[in-house]
Parts: sequence; C-alpha cells; structure tokens
Amino acid sequence: MSRLMGKGEWLMKFDEIKAAVMNLDEGEHRRVVLELLPAIWPKIVGDDSCIQLLRKLVDEESVNRYQQEHMDHI
Repeated sequence: MSRLMGKGEWLMKFDEIKAAVMNLDEGEHRRVVLELLPAIWPKIVGDDSCIQLLRKLVDEESVNRYQQEHMDHI
C-alpha cells in the first residue's frame, strides 16, 4: 500500500488520501481536478493506463451521456 511521506515520516496511506478527497465538497473536487491533476500530469503522462483512463473519461460519448443523465434535469 502506498503512503504519502513528509520529512522522513509516513503521513497518510493512499486509502486515507482517497477517503479525504472523496469527502471534500463539490467545489473542492473541482479544485482537485483543476489544480492537482495539472500538477501531477507531467509525472503520469507517460503511463499508458493513465492516458487510456483519461481518454475514456473525456470522450465525447461519455460526456454526452453524463450531460443527458445529469444536466437535462435542470
């Protein structure tokens, strides 16, 4: 299991980080995408599995399906 390390000591396990992020409010989720993802992008851009997942998340069909499911109710 991966852990976040700070100044020579383990601070949080990956599952704790994930739980903390999932418990953020919608505005903070947006900040994670807008600020955190670009910050780590250079480190993951060479990983094919990351690229494939991101393409799947933003492909036109997925976006259209999401909009139909969530935005059409406004």
